[in-house]
Amino acid sequence: MIDDETGATTEQIDREAPFGDRVLLVIDGAALQVVPMPGAGTLTIGRASKCDVVIDSGSVSRHHANLLLGTEVQIADVGSSNGTTVDSVRLPPNTTAKLTIGVPFLVGAVTLMVQNRAGSRRETAAKASQLAALEQSAARIAIGKLAVLIVGETGVGKERFAERIHEMSPRRPASFVRINCSAISEPLLEAELFGSDQTGKPGMLEAADGGTAFLSDVDQLPQSLQQKLLRVLEDGAVRRVGSARARAIDVRVISSTSKDLQGEVDQNRFRRDLFFRIAGATFVLPALRERKDEVIPLAEQFVASAAGPIGRSFTLSEDARQWLSSHDWPGNIRELRNACERAVLLATGPMIDLHHLTVGFPTEADPNKRPPGQRFRSSPTIPPPMGISAPSAADMPTQVRATVAELEKQRILEALERCAGNQTRAAEMLGISRRTLINRLDEYGIARPRKRDE
Repeated sequence: MIDDETGATTEQIDREAPFGDRVLLVIDGAALQVVPMPGAGTLTIGRASKCDVVIDSGSVSRHHANLLLGTEVQIADVGSSNGTTVDSVRLPPNTTAKLTIGVPFLVGAVTLMVQNRAGSRRETAAKASQLAALEQSAARIAIGKLAVLIVGETGVGKERFAERIHEMSPRRPASFVRINCSAISEPLLEAELFGSDQTGKPGMLEAADGGTAFLSDVDQLPQSLQQKLLRVLEDGAVRRVGSARARAIDVRVISSTSKDLQGEVDQNRFRRDLFFRIAGATFVLPALRERKDEVIPLAEQFVASAAGPIGRSFTLSEDARQWLSSHDWPGNIRELRNACERAVLLATGPMIDLHHLTVGFPTEADPNKRPPGQRFRSSPTIPPPMGISAPSAADMPTQVRATVAELEKQRILEALERCAGNQTRAAEMLGISRRTLINRLDEYGIARPRKRDE
C-alpha cells in the first residue's frame, strides 16, 4: 500500500513512526493516509491545515474532533457540522467514546481506523500469530468491496475470520448474513438465496443488502445456481424466483471452502468464471496443528467463556497443558473448543486435569488410522469422571443444561459435516437412531441437509 504524499509503503511508515505503538488509517475513497500516533496526548482532526491530522473532505469540519491518546484511544467530537460516528452511534458534541483497535469509525463521511503498527512493543503473542498476520492483511482488504474467498480445513475458524472482515469494514453497521450452501436442501436453496416472488419473501442476499453475505461451503452450491449467483454478482441485482423484475442490491460476498476450489474448477464441478468472481482476495487459514503456540491461549479463552455462565473459574493443570500442546487437533479450533467446554462441565474443583479433557475423547479422530473393525461412537450424553454419579436433568442448573444442549447441538452439526450431510451415517457416528437425530434437528432448529446417497 502506498501513501500518496510520501510514496512510502505502510510497512515503512510503521517502522519509522517516532512515537507510540499505533497508527491511524484515514480512508477517503481510494486514498489512504497512514498517520503514526504518539503514545499519549491529543491529536486534532479536521480540514484546517493547522490540525494534526488534515483530511481534505467537504464532509469534515475545519476542526472536527480530537483523538485522546493513552492506554486507550478515545475520540471527542468538538461540535462538527456532520458529526462523528462510533459503533453506528453519532456522538453528541463534546462527548467522548472509546475506539476499538481495528474497528472503523466515521469523521463526517470519511472512514478512519486505529491499528497496531508492525513490530509494536505492545503486541502480544496472539497478535504476532499467523492468524493475526492474516487479519492485518484482511483489515486492508476489508476497506473495499472486493469479494473474498477463505480456504481452510473444517473447524479452522473460517466463519469467524469472515465476521472479522465484516467488523473491520465500513459495512459493519449493516447485516452479516450466513448462508450454508450444504445445509439447505437443493429445492429450497434457490428461494432461500434469491427470494420468492410467490411468497413475497426476500432471499438471504437481499437480507444482506448494504452488508455482507457469507457463503459457507460454496463448493456445495449446485451448478444450476452457480450461474444465477454469478449474474447477481456481476449485475448487482437479484431476481426472486418467479419474478422478471431485478432488485438492486449492494452486497459484499465472502465465501469459504474446505476443498481445493481450483481443483473443483478443473474437474468441471465449479464454474471457472464464478471462481474468479468470488476469489478477488484469497486467505488460506492454517490448521491448528501448524499454530501450536496458539493452542494454550485459545484453550484458556474457551475455558473462561464456558465457565462464565455457570459462575466458576478454572485453571489448566500442567498435564492438561502438555496434552493440549501435543495433540494434533484434526478438528482444529472447533475440536479444541468442544474439549474445553466438556472439561468445564466435568471438572468438580477449580483445576482442569488431563482426564477432564480426555474422558469421552476419541483415541484417534481419523477413521483410517483406527484399528480394523473399531468404530467410534460419540456418546449421546457426556460421561462423568470416575467415581462421580451423573446428575439428573432436574439437578442441573439452568445454565449448565443450556451449555449441555449447546454442546449436543454442536456435536450434531460436526457429525453432519463429517458425514457430508448423510443423516444415517451421522446418526451412527453419534450412537443414536436416525429418528432421534431427526427429532434433535427439529428441536434445535437445524435445517435438514439435502439428501446425499442416504
